[in-house]
Formats: sequence, C-alpha cells, structure tokens
Amino acid sequence: MAKQLFLFLLLILILSSFASSQEKASKANSYYHVLKGALLRAEGQFEKAESEYLKAIPLIENPTDIYSALGELYFEMWKWEKSESAALKALAFNSDNVQAHEVLGKVYLARAFSVRTNKKLTYDYNQKAKEAFLKVAALEPENEEAHFSLARICLSLSQQEEAEKYYLRCTEINPFSDAGFLNLGELQLERGKLEEAQKNLSTALSISSRNYKGYLLLGKTYEMKNLWEQAASLYENSLEYFPQNTHFLNRLGFTLYVLKKYERALSVLEEVFRVEPDSPQALLTKAKILHETKADEEAERIYHLLIEVDKDNLEALLSFAFFLEDKRDVKGAIPIYEGLLKKDTDAPAERVFFYNFRLGILHERQKRYIQAERYLRKSIELNPQSAEALNYLGYMLAENDRKIEEAVELIKKALSLDQENGAYLDSLGWAYFKLRDYDQAELYLKKAIQKLQDDPVINDHLGDLYFQIKQKEKAVRYWRKALETNIEDKERVKKKIERATKK
Repeated sequence: MAKQLFLFLLLILILSSFASSQEKASKANSYYHVLKGALLRAEGQFEKAESEYLKAIPLIENPTDIYSALGELYFEMWKWEKSESAALKALAFNSDNVQAHEVLGKVYLARAFSVRTNKKLTYDYNQKAKEAFLKVAALEPENEEAHFSLARICLSLSQQEEAEKYYLRCTEINPFSDAGFLNLGELQLERGKLEEAQKNLSTALSISSRNYKGYLLLGKTYEMKNLWEQAASLYENSLEYFPQNTHFLNRLGFTLYVLKKYERALSVLEEVFRVEPDSPQALLTKAKILHETKADEEAERIYHLLIEVDKDNLEALLSFAFFLEDKRDVKGAIPIYEGLLKKDTDAPAERVFFYNFRLGILHERQKRYIQAERYLRKSIELNPQSAEALNYLGYMLAENDRKIEEAVELIKKALSLDQENGAYLDSLGWAYFKLRDYDQAELYLKKAIQKLQDDPVINDHLGDLYFQIKQKEKAVRYWRKALETNIEDKERVKKKIERATKK
C-alpha cells in the first residue's frame, strides 16, 4: 500500500511539472500510462498493465524503457516470444538498455530449461543467455545478479573454471553476502580444490551461522580432507541451529565412529533412532561400530535388518560383504558381490572392476579356479593397468600349473607397473620355478626376500627351490624361517623339513 501511495504522489509530481505544450502533454500522458501499468503489474493485473504500457509507447519519442518494462511483464506472463520481441525493440532504441539485456538473458534461460531434453537447443539457448548477461556485466560491472547468472550458465555449459571466476567476482562485489562464498565453495569442492572450498565455505558460515547448506558442504569438505575432529565439531555446532536433524546427527555419529569414540557415537545414533527408527545410515554406522567392538553377532543381525529395510542400499551391501570377508565367511560374501554386480547398474568402471576382482579372489579361496579366472580376466579387461589383478591371476595360474607361460607374462606386466613390489617379484620367481627355470626363479625370489625378509610364503618358496636344486641346508633354513614367521600351513612345512633332514 505504501508503495502504491508513493507511486501515486510521484505521478502527481510529474504531471504538475509539465508545461502545456503538446509535446510535454504527450510525455506526461506516456508517464501516466507507464506508472499506471506499473501499479497494475504490482497488483498482478497483467493484461491491464500490458494495455497501459502499449498506450504509452506511441506517446514518446524513445520508448526503450517502456519496451524493456513490457518485456519484463511478458516474461512474468510466460509469454516468452513477446518478451523477447519487446526486449529487442528496446535495444533497437538503445543498445545499452541493461533491463532489456536482462530480459533476453532470462528468456533464453527459460527456453533452455524448456528444451532440456534436446542437447543442441539447450546449448544454443544457454550460449545466447550468456551473451546477454555478459552485456549486462559489461554495462554494470557491479551487477551481482548478472555474475550469478553467468556462473550458473557456465556450469550448464560445463565451463567450470569460468563459472568459478564469476562466483569469485560475486564475492568481491558483495563480500557481506553468504551466497557468493557458498556457491564458490560448493563449486571448488566439486572440482577437488579442498583448501579453497574450506576457506570460502567457512566464510559463508561466518556471515550466516544458520546456513544449512553451508554446514552440509563444509562437513563434506572436512571429511574429504580426513579432518574428522573438525567435522565432528562442525556437526555439533550445526545441531545448535538444527536440533534433531537426522542428517547432521548421522554425520556426527559416523565421524565419531571414524574417531573411534564408539560410546559417544552410539549415543548420537540413539537420537537418530528416536526420530527415525529405521534410519539406514544410522543402522549401518551402528553395525560397523559393533563389528569394531567384536559384537559380531549383533552386528550381523543389524546388517540383515538394514538390508531387509532397504534391499537396494548399495553402501550397506558392500559394507556387509566386507564384514563377511573379515569373518572369513567367503561363501556368504560371494552372493553379496554377485548381487552388487546386478544391482549397481550405474556403477563406474572402477567399481565394476572392484566387484569382479573381489569375486575372483573369493572364488580362488574356495578353490573354484575356473570361476576365479573368469572374474579376474574381466577385472583386467576393465582395468588393464591394475598390477594387483595381473599379479593375482598370474600367480593363481602358476600355482595351479595352468598356462604358466601366460602367467609369467601377466606377472611381468604387473612388475612393469610396480617394479619394487616384493610380492610380485615372488610371483615371478615362483612362476619360473613352475617352468623349471631355476636360475630365473632364484634371481627373482632372492630379490623378493630382500624386499620382504619376514614374508613366510617367500621363505617357503625359497626352501622349495633350494630343495629342488639339492641345496638341502639352505632349503631347511628358509623353511624354518617360514615357520618362525607364522606360515599358515605349518604341518605341511614341518613335513618338508622332516623329509629334507631324514638320513
């Protein structure tokens, strides 16, 4: 109401200042219609406002401002074609009309969104919107909204570096607004620029301590930097402003779990359960804590409950698979990983590689070598540069006297990727032993033992090698070292020593 009164008084003032000449009367009438149109627009009477603006246009020599106001009106009415036309007419009278460029930018952004399923059209409209807002920024370098719009458009165009530049400019234009720092920090976080993200997100929170998204993003930054104490402190602070917020309670519970503050973590998780009894994240964290504190029976019960509540929770399934592996329940872990391969349809190649690699290892432990080989070959197909997978397959083939020449080549490739790896040197030495190339076997096994002197398997392999080439004293020495370093199958090694020392 106050705004309407102000506009009315302004109208009286303008009208009273005009002389009686025909030209001035025409201008006065034009201003009258413009102001009346503005009042009607403010009241939401768009059609009547449009009529007043149209009446004003022929009454003035340069109607650029009226056309740009009309363009704004049409945009509010969702009449984008008319809005664009009005803005272009405004620019025909004055190419530096900021409002008209802003209208064009908004129209092109709206059109880009409306055709978002068509990549070509979306790109073209975003480019046109960018050109419009670049003009606004050039005419008004301190126009914060124009720089915000440019940043968002650049993100749509996958121009992240340029977007970051515009968000940075927003913080310079208005250093007292949290929005610029928040958006800048979020983008830097996405780009992996964690130090800069931490600085700008902290600034955003110092400006507005009740910024929910600020806590969310800064907490994520701390976690990515493994600054768990700072993350826990931040989540504690967030709960002062957002009490009983299950997201922040869950993050606090998880950070306390990472910090091994299990009692406090369980207390926080109980707060989550009071609000959300079946919270998947809280159940998962609790299961992990119980496993760490050796309460495996209860941990397994919670894993089953969690998967029953949310059978497609990939994070929970993967954590359960780790839990079962840790318990040496290979039979139980295999179907979990097989299920993940089927369920995780959007998984990136590195995650599919991981599932296949784990399945290869687990099947090998079950002595199901055909299945193991299939999964290991698939993992190498997905990541030919995985030295670990190359070595694992090569060693398995050699150990089972299958495709030993190929095994040598696989292990050699693993060593080319990680030349100082003692385990890979042992694998190659063992593969040569299987080929009865004892000189090469000794060369690589001796290199391996220099890297890993207390490895029981390498000592066992050297014992076998020296026994084979009739150096029984050396063989016994290495076998005894294998026993001292806790080789798994002690009885097998003891029998070898007995055979070698038998007269």
